[in-house]
Amino acid sequence: MKSELPNKGLEWTNLILGLCLASAAFMFAAMPSAAWNAGIVGTLVAGCSAAALYRYGDWAEWSNLTLSSWAIVAPFLLGFGSAPAAMWTHVLIGLCVATIAIIQLMASRRMQEPSRTRPTAAE
Repeated sequence: MKSELPNKGLEWTNLILGLCLASAAFMFAAMPSAAWNAGIVGTLVAGCSAAALYRYGDWAEWSNLTLSSWAIVAPFLLGFGSAPAAMWTHVLIGLCVATIAIIQLMASRRMQEPSRTRPTAAE
């Protein structure tokens, strides 16, 4: 595990998106399942992103990918898919977080590959 972050700006973006989802819970007070889901998932995304800013690890991106996938399907599984504001908030923030997590995982994988342009010590 490397402690270098592939892109801090993207991690900050995920942190802000997580905080936005957690804050959106107050807008969904009339729908308890939407409010609780937004609060919990948003807080966990923000927490994973904050931890990755402190010490990067692929686990944070895999966690954010899992959490964002849940945020995308939750409106339909928890029964608030008919509420447009709650549904679109979860889906759009989930898609953004998932996209950023995938980009970070791909960048991390590229950073860990050995360079093919420089000769290694064995050559």
